[in-house]
Amino acid sequence: MDDSVDRPGPESDRIVEREETYDHEEHGIVEVTGIWRGVKQVDTARNTDQKDVIIVRYSAKQEGESIDELTDTLDEFIANID
Repeated sequence: MDDSVDRPGPESDRIVEREETYDHEEHGIVEVTGIWRGVKQVDTARNTDQKDVIIVRYSAKQEGESIDELTDTLDEFIANID
């Protein structure tokens, strides 16, 4: 029997932390300003096969200035960072 559906993928080890910067494929350097699981804000999140949707809020930077507040699900955010 194949249990691969029940196991998290290779991205499961990726951790996103609030107030950290990441290189986003579409927006360049971004800073995570909030991580939300349901209505509760958290400081870090790990990409796992959880039922709860985790939302990442981040700001894009241009010439050192924050220019936009954006949101993605954790899975979408991790798929777009290097």
